[in-house]
Amino acid sequence: MDEPWKILARRTVYDSDWLRIHLLDMALPSGGIAREWHLIDYPREASGIVPVGDDGRILLIDHHRFATQTRAWETPGGAIDAGETALEAAHRELREETGHAARQIQPALRYFPSQGSSNQTFNVFIATGVYRISAITDVDEVYGVRWFSPAEIVAMIEKREIVEGMSLTGLLWYFLRQKG
Repeated sequence: MDEPWKILARRTVYDSDWLRIHLLDMALPSGGIAREWHLIDYPREASGIVPVGDDGRILLIDHHRFATQTRAWETPGGAIDAGETALEAAHRELREETGHAARQIQPALRYFPSQGSSNQTFNVFIATGVYRISAITDVDEVYGVRWFSPAEIVAMIEKREIVEGMSLTGLLWYFLRQKG
């Protein structure tokens, strides 16, 4: 299948290690031209982890997010470093943000959280057999960790105490898989 939107011109208006912003002119399938379409280009994917203990409880982090000036419960996760696989990043983020490791980490899903305007890519993993190995090393954003039962997490989602997208997607996917 031919590309339905053909890029006619691309101008980069911002470029950093974290993201790039491009303005695109594109030919549309209808014959029209879209001018200065904003594309947010993320050069690095991210990995998130749903850490599940042997008793079925899930480990969450008490996290501060500067961009939204919010503090809420989340699953661990972050950007994949250069030379690192998504799975390696999941192991590292679990260790850094919770001080825990897992006997097993399995891929759950890979998705685009805002594909209408960006190429941002999230990889979600399910970690089982989670156990403590050290103190939290990411002390700039993480205030602490706590284990929650699935029922507590569902109640927290309903009360909007868990609001971060990768966390919500990972947790809801995990709960759906447990039911069926």
